[in-house]
Order: sequence, then structure tokens, then C-alpha cells
Amino acid sequence: MLPKIGMESTFEKAVKDHNAIYHKEGAYKGQVDYILTGKQAGWYVWLMGPCTFTDLDTRPENDAHKKDWDQKVAPTVAKYGAVEYWKYKSEWSYKSGTEEAKIEEIWFLDIKRGEYYRFKALMLKINEAFAKKGDVDMQVYQNQFSENNGRDIAIVWGMKNWAEMDDDGGSVKKYYEEINGDGSWADFIDEWEAATESIVKQVWKINI
Repeated sequence: MLPKIGMESTFEKAVKDHNAIYHKEGAYKGQVDYILTGKQAGWYVWLMGPCTFTDLDTRPENDAHKKDWDQKVAPTVAKYGAVEYWKYKSEWSYKSGTEEAKIEEIWFLDIKRGEYYRFKALMLKINEAFAKKGDVDMQVYQNQFSENNGRDIAIVWGMKNWAEMDDDGGSVKKYYEEINGDGSWADFIDEWEAATESIVKQVWKINI
């Protein structure tokens, strides 16, 4: 969502108040993230979940809920963006159990047609390397209704602050080659290039 110019603070408060009443916990818990970089910088993303499609069938909907959004949030919105449904890929993801992220670097990937099997194998391997490294979260999501727009997969790395991006020792290459052998990282990069069409990278501020 893109707020009207000059109404950003009003928008943030309205959405937070709405979430506190109607999306406080459980499957319908809501939060708002803020895009800091790229062509969509300045946009906000409203998220709900984690939930299942079954949960959507029993999603609370009543006049008061709709009225609150229509009267308090909608007047502050200049434009609405796309609606997407993302599924968490636990077998491709690694959670270190460290402090919750304040910002996230997100890669949106376009997977080449017919190369999903190759990409899956790569993700299983790189997940092992991140687990061996042990100090970086990598969470992976798959778009459930892909629109051929370069957003098939999202890979998310959580960070406490921008300073973590200055850490040149953060490469996972060392750990990947400890598992798969010397020179295997170059092979991984070749396979990655063969399986992916494009990458769009963004940084988001989480749960403003």
C-alpha cells in the first residue's frame, strides 16, 4: 500500500490500531512492513499469518471490521498493490534462534520454466551450509499463485541492523565447500545461474 503524501504517520497509526483490534494474534495476526530500497521504496506491505487456506474460510468478517478499515485506513491510502499468498518452505529454510530481525534483505526470484527441480536441489544444499554456519537466518517462501512477474520465490535474511551488511566475513561459501568439497561453490553458482531468470533485491523494515 502507498499512503497519500503527508499522511504516512496517520496511515501507520490507523493500520496499527486496526491490527490491535482485529488482527492481534493467531492465524489472523497482522503486521505492517516498510520497503526501504528499490522501485517500491516508500510502499508498505500488510501481512497476515502464518495461516492456512482453510483458515481463510473462517476468517472473521463483520461490519465493524470492514467499517474500521474503510473509515480509518482507506482514507489515508493513495494506492493498493498486489495481493499475494506465500507458503513457507521449512525444508529449505534455517532459523538460528538468534534475536528477531529488525530489517530484512529479501531476494525475489524468477525460476526458469522446467528448472524447479534443479532449484530445489540447490536450496537443500545451501540450507545445509547455513545450518553449519549457524548464525544467519534464511527463510524461504514460494508464491502460491505465480503471475510470471519474477516473484516465484522469496528468500529472506533477517538482520538486527544495517551494520550487519558491512560484515565481509558473512559469506557461506566456506561452509558450503566444507560440506560439498573444494571448488563446489563455483559449481553451485553455475547451477544457480542455470535455474534462475532474475533476482530483485529489497530491504524491508519489519513490523513498524
